[in-house]
Amino acid sequence: MAETNTSSSSKNPDYQTRGFKRATYLLAAMVTFTLLAQTVYEWFGGSWVGALASVAILAAYPALFFKSLKRTVDTPYFATLSLLCIAVGTAVGTFISQNAPADVFIQRYGESASKALWFFHFDDVFHSWWYVGFFALLAGSLLKTSWKKKFNRENLGFHLAHLSPILILLGFWVDYFYGFRGIIKLETGQSTNIARVYRGNTNYVGDSTALPFRIRLDHFEFEKHDPDYRIQVWKNDTGPHAQPAADGHGQQMGGTPEIVASMPLKEARIRHIYGTDVYFRLNEFFPNFTFEYTYPEVNDTVEAKDPGVLLNLKTPFGQADVNLFSNRPGRNTIADEQHMGGWLEFYWEAPENLNRALKGQVDAEWAEVNRTILIGAEEQIYYLVDGQLSNEPLQAGKFYTFPNRKEIGFTMKYLYPDAAYLLSTPTSDGDELLNPVAKVEVWHKGGTSQEAFLYPGGRRGGVFQVDGTEYFLALESFKDMETKYYRSEVSVLDDNEEVVKSRPIVVNEPMLHRGYRFYQSDYNPENPSYSGIGISHEPGLYIIYFGFTVLVIGCALMFYGRYRKVEGLV
Repeated sequence: MAETNTSSSSKNPDYQTRGFKRATYLLAAMVTFTLLAQTVYEWFGGSWVGALASVAILAAYPALFFKSLKRTVDTPYFATLSLLCIAVGTAVGTFISQNAPADVFIQRYGESASKALWFFHFDDVFHSWWYVGFFALLAGSLLKTSWKKKFNRENLGFHLAHLSPILILLGFWVDYFYGFRGIIKLETGQSTNIARVYRGNTNYVGDSTALPFRIRLDHFEFEKHDPDYRIQVWKNDTGPHAQPAADGHGQQMGGTPEIVASMPLKEARIRHIYGTDVYFRLNEFFPNFTFEYTYPEVNDTVEAKDPGVLLNLKTPFGQADVNLFSNRPGRNTIADEQHMGGWLEFYWEAPENLNRALKGQVDAEWAEVNRTILIGAEEQIYYLVDGQLSNEPLQAGKFYTFPNRKEIGFTMKYLYPDAAYLLSTPTSDGDELLNPVAKVEVWHKGGTSQEAFLYPGGRRGGVFQVDGTEYFLALESFKDMETKYYRSEVSVLDDNEEVVKSRPIVVNEPMLHRGYRFYQSDYNPENPSYSGIGISHEPGLYIIYFGFTVLVIGCALMFYGRYRKVEGLV
């Protein structure tokens, strides 16, 4: 923008080189003096002694280089190099973590590199004195360039174009030193005027500030995306560190798995695991997986080889079908005194303890536990409650409650003498995604196929390891782990707790009030009443807007003036 002597530059090919060398020398000297001054100031802990010493060091720079600055500061080389240094400094501050705690900084860059970065204040570039020095020298260059130009209507565009960057820089520094970003953490019904302030451009809380009003959270809600279950192919390497499949979901597998493919649920479509001879397809998807059981209606002649009973058990955790088997150790009893109030037991023939109790010879130790006893051959239920015995018929389809429980109990579906005749067919109890299960068929090329059931949520056996390979199949949905939207309804309160302003805040729709911007920033899925409301205060923003407006007007006037001169010559 600054005017140059083009004739002298064309006559002397080294003119530009000498100009850039002088500018480089002056800017390097400025960086040295400001680094020294800031180091001395910090070494004295910001005391008045350190402040005086720093001022003396900074004053020495223009005193020692006064003639060189006077001759060079208004040249285009100096202004261009200053802008380049500002750009490089900004890039350094962008790519190197700013205002991070010391342990985080050392972990990221190492101890030796961290010491070097700290020495040059690369950990806080935008507050470093050398970075501010580049802006100060650029502003001085633009001011002197404008001062040398005669101020009249013809040169108005030139002056506006050169002075507008100073306004933009001023707005930037007002914003940087007096503005802030932070967060307000509230639960429904709470109000506060304290905001936690982030360090620079990080999300590390470094301080807090008081607002001239209070913010109250009236209501908060969030919604996650609907599940989007897919058949996923994972590769499990031979590393020694075991991790759960699917990023915390699915069966524990050896090694460190990584996902290699994710495919939509399209039944009968044949898929291929790349790099292997393995193929698979989805045969059926059950949104709410369950089994449909059937048993021969006439079973009086069936010998009681493996007798059992199929119950629909209702507990505080929901309903589920449960099979109890009389002749299988550990499979005939459910002992849950906390929720069921005692033990649920099944026998085909009455046990000895029950027979003695029916004769009035109750075993004291046996009677210490409340028991609900199902006897298959007799089709009877016996209740042992507080040492007292009672019974009633066992009928299919009837709901029986546990002793001292009102809504917890069971319904008998089938009573069978031999489990070999009990048929179970996979089915879905409705279309709601309550218990999703995928039935897949897997085979090696030219080999026989295997059936597998895949289900999410970390349950044992929910994935299928493909024989002879490092791959396994899983059924997972990651989309429902993401939040669809947040919504906070907030109110601004004055000193008398009166509502000044109320409105909802959602992502990309902030609330503005007295120069402060409030936006949705954080939430906790474990605490549905909590909302983290981001806050930013940018007092220099309007100065920056004004500076850009002046720059556009100045450039327009400059081009318009040149156009008029050209038109006058024609």
